[in-house]
Amino acid sequence: MSDDATRASGILTELPLAISFLTILPVIDQHPASDDTVAASFAWFPIVGFLIGLALAGEDWLLAHFFAQVIRSVLIIVSLTVVTGAVHLDGLADTADALGGGRDRERALDILRDSRVGTFGASAIFFDLTLKILALSTLAGHRRYSALIVAPMLARWAMLLVATGLPYLRSSGSGATLLSGEISSTRTAVVAVFTLAVMLMLGALRTTALATAAAIAIVFAMRLFYRRWLGGVTGDSIGACGELVEIAVLVTIAS
Repeated sequence: MSDDATRASGILTELPLAISFLTILPVIDQHPASDDTVAASFAWFPIVGFLIGLALAGEDWLLAHFFAQVIRSVLIIVSLTVVTGAVHLDGLADTADALGGGRDRERALDILRDSRVGTFGASAIFFDLTLKILALSTLAGHRRYSALIVAPMLARWAMLLVATGLPYLRSSGSGATLLSGEISSTRTAVVAVFTLAVMLMLGALRTTALATAAAIAIVFAMRLFYRRWLGGVTGDSIGACGELVEIAVLVTIAS
């Protein structure tokens, strides 16, 4: 098989895997993928974010025929929560509980393993959804569609960047497999070029540039924080970073 055919086959396997990690969509068969393939799928997360954003923009266009802007904003955020299985919201909640109740690193890691949501976690979810809905409610027209596409895409970029090079603190589970290998520089370059092309096509370069700068600042801050606080990352902390970037992008574009 040629290199081009091998790469094409890899994409056709890895991208559905990335979609299955980030959404509830049944896009893969029941045959288990190799650990290397699972790890390689991590590089395609931003592409999945773009596809999610594109779907949300399409949904918003349809809803505009029936509902006012505020109601549409609520329904869009509900759709985003449902299609992602609320897994990143759960990560944000667990991280907030660990931050609020973790007296030390070991206690914080114990809280992160606990699936229950505490007071800090519930508050984090409330403010997350509220800020997203309020920010989206102020946006109309081209800026609204740009925000719907850019926010999920940059959030998944953030999840990729915040985890790269940091130790994964759990020895088992899907996250351990996902971060078990080196991320291909070729795949990363392809995704980077694609992301830049999307930004250019959406226009409003100043706004998208500010949103990107906000996302990068959060990623670097969270990497430093996770390294000092926990000594690495977990699936919950990766998801929490994605949620924070999603909020920041929406708020930045709405400002």
